[in-house]
Amino acid sequence: MDSLPGSWRVQARRISRRLIWRARGERFDCPACNSRALIDLDILPQRNRSVAFVCACETCGMVFANPQPSQESLDAFYSPEGTWRGADSDAGVHATKGTEGTWFRTFDAIRGDLRLEAPPAGARALDFGCGGGKLLDELQAFGWDTWGIEPAKDTAFRRHHRLESVPAVPTFDLIAAHHVLEHVPHPLDLLRQFAAASQPTGFLSVSVPRFDTLPVHRDYKYVLNGRAHIVAYTWPCLRALLAMAGWIPVQAPPDVAAAKADPHASRRLRVLAKRSASPDTVPAPAAAAFAATRDYYRQGDARPWLARAGFLRLSARRQHMARRRALAAAKIGRVQSDARA
Repeated sequence: MDSLPGSWRVQARRISRRLIWRARGERFDCPACNSRALIDLDILPQRNRSVAFVCACETCGMVFANPQPSQESLDAFYSPEGTWRGADSDAGVHATKGTEGTWFRTFDAIRGDLRLEAPPAGARALDFGCGGGKLLDELQAFGWDTWGIEPAKDTAFRRHHRLESVPAVPTFDLIAAHHVLEHVPHPLDLLRQFAAASQPTGFLSVSVPRFDTLPVHRDYKYVLNGRAHIVAYTWPCLRALLAMAGWIPVQAPPDVAAAKADPHASRRLRVLAKRSASPDTVPAPAAAAFAATRDYYRQGDARPWLARAGFLRLSARRQHMARRRALAAAKIGRVQSDARA
């Protein structure tokens, strides 16, 4: 099945989903652009031993865990009492301070339009998913009026303004979303909200785990795990979503070949974009995600033979039935143990 072109992979998935097996709660459309042209890339093991798929969209290139977590479970996970509260949600900001930090050099491409260390009077910055507020601290020290959105903790808002949602009117000269878009179920909607909240000359800084360099860094669970990181991005996909939301990338990130020189950098996709007057449509079929998955397994494939042969639905059905038999056997064992007691 690896040799099938995109349209045939879409049809093969639809037929196998109908005739062989589909996961409970599996969605039939892309969580970003709502296209139904989906293909199966892989089987994603889950902590509760259920079976999920890694799917990709042939329209925008989005990769996502399918089924997706419910909105209720996501709200609980990122609540002040949830598991995410103890995580390091400032991962997008390096410890080095001021203009010496690698985060600061990310903005070199726009120094002619916006200097972070010398913002115009009244310049406002929003950090969506600001964590403890490290990035906002840096910007505030340069003279920015700093705002944040963070449901999991209150630490940053002892020093910075808090928002509960993204404003629907032009407000900010700079918006940052560092390691946020991999956590949200509808990333295109969020990028459009950022566009509405941006000044006409505003900029957006985005960092996400990078899926198309998976064969280089080989950190599959970091890129996509179905619990915290529920969607994943290749460079063609992120470029397409930015364009659809009204953003134009300022410059391309390092390509896959260049990323090999820095294994740590290959794990992340950093993009700086400027506001566009009108949204555009840039097709981004799933070729980059498909190639990344294929090349990842070429270096050592320990999957069941059905999955290695490309019959993902048959392999998933077999795993699902094995799980059901194991649960039934465990239940019988508990009943027998209780009877003996």
